[in-house]
Amino acid sequence: MQPMQLALTQLPEDLRLVTQTAATVAQEQRARLYLVGGWVRDFVSRNAGHGARDEGQGTEADFAVAADPMAFASRVAERIGGRVVRLHDDPPTVRLVRWKNAAAQSAADFTALQGDLDDDLRRRDFTCNALAVDVVTLVQDGVAPIIDPLNGLAHLAQRQLVLTSKRALKDDPVRILRAFRFAATLGLHITEETQAALAENAPLLLNAAPERIAAEFAWTLQAPDAGTHLLAMDATGVLTFLLPELMPLKKVPAAGYHHLDGFHHTVQAVQMAERAIAAETEDDALNDLLKQVQPAFQVPFGYRRTGVWVVKFATLLHDIGKPHTMTVGADGAIHFYGHERVGAEMAEHICHRWRLSRRETETVTALVRWHMRPVYLAGARELTERALRRFWRALGDVVGIYCVVLSAADLMATRGLAMTPEHRQRHYLTLRRLLETHCALKAARQRPRIVTGHDIMTRYNLPPSPLVGRALQAVEEAVLDGRVRTKEDAWRLLDSLVPQWLTGSPSLGTNP
Repeated sequence: MQPMQLALTQLPEDLRLVTQTAATVAQEQRARLYLVGGWVRDFVSRNAGHGARDEGQGTEADFAVAADPMAFASRVAERIGGRVVRLHDDPPTVRLVRWKNAAAQSAADFTALQGDLDDDLRRRDFTCNALAVDVVTLVQDGVAPIIDPLNGLAHLAQRQLVLTSKRALKDDPVRILRAFRFAATLGLHITEETQAALAENAPLLLNAAPERIAAEFAWTLQAPDAGTHLLAMDATGVLTFLLPELMPLKKVPAAGYHHLDGFHHTVQAVQMAERAIAAETEDDALNDLLKQVQPAFQVPFGYRRTGVWVVKFATLLHDIGKPHTMTVGADGAIHFYGHERVGAEMAEHICHRWRLSRRETETVTALVRWHMRPVYLAGARELTERALRRFWRALGDVVGIYCVVLSAADLMATRGLAMTPEHRQRHYLTLRRLLETHCALKAARQRPRIVTGHDIMTRYNLPPSPLVGRALQAVEEAVLDGRVRTKEDAWRLLDSLVPQWLTGSPSLGTNP
């Protein structure tokens, strides 16, 4: 079979600039230089019509160079602008970012070549990443063959993920999670031999760097069909070492509202979260509202991590408190009183263990803590506008939207005998009302205020204080309720409220 080739013109413009400049530096230093790994793999996948990973904007490429990577990358950066950052020393790796015409997320990593090229490629994780292109040949001739010593091209064509060697996982245990990430983002099938190696080496994850674990798991969970890959992690025992807190859920029986045990309900809820984020619930009216809040799911939470990951991760953890709160009533009914509070404490501990950012930790913890709030609203005797607005004041816009999605996912994954059509309709009605209230509050914030904080301070001779905010909120509530339409209405309302609030606050007076 004729070897597959890469043409210089097939490189993105920003990568082409790096490649051409690096080739010039390599010739000057008489250093061997290769484009290797992920970008080559993704090029092959796209060329075969299989698509490629979509973990963020920008171009990422890896170069192996037979020279000191810091000195080499610095010479490249001098000529095209940009900044070099040392990533790690084993093997020595330097990242070039922010060069001329590069997208914000673009990066070029330069790693010291480990021995000759064949040795270097055999030290990599999977055969699909053991691919290389001679950069000098590519630039001089405009085209170069893809070097493939381990049959990675054939494995890609067959959609198979194959380890380069039995030592690959022992050399770097995080590669265990990369296997699932590549399966999720590239649509590859993990071969039986590779699955066996993942299961055998799963305990090594206990010694892996938590930040790298979090990154690989986040990219996997953020990809489509995450539930399938969670079940694959469970089948190989990987999930046991990754998130042991999930395992007791298998002992939470299917009963009452639930048709699945706690663990499989959780996995199905993650699958349903994907549908809710895509506005594909069972309720068309809810879907129309979800389409209006789509930008919330693309909020960045870290390097190539978005709100999609946070929602799915919180969904994965939403019931972890149930095994610790499970009780059986006199009638045989199973209860989980306070499971959301216990689960939130456990979720916060997991986030700290994985060293997630403060924002990720706070958001995930809040979602686990408040995921039952829409259920309680649905069960209330009356669903008032004031209660709906309290939800948004307590959770905020982004967490509130995520909570609605988590609740929808939880509902779609709940089909036990006790879950009647009336229950479902009431729950969907509540979720719709919540999003309608969110849209109304957002529109109200965009309208000019009837009275401002300065107006209130002037009229009542007040300094800046929480009381001013309380007054503004009272007016906003009254506007939303239809009780206040004009400035005169607002003053009549506040004239009846502010003097009462000032009672007991002698330092705050009113104008005579």
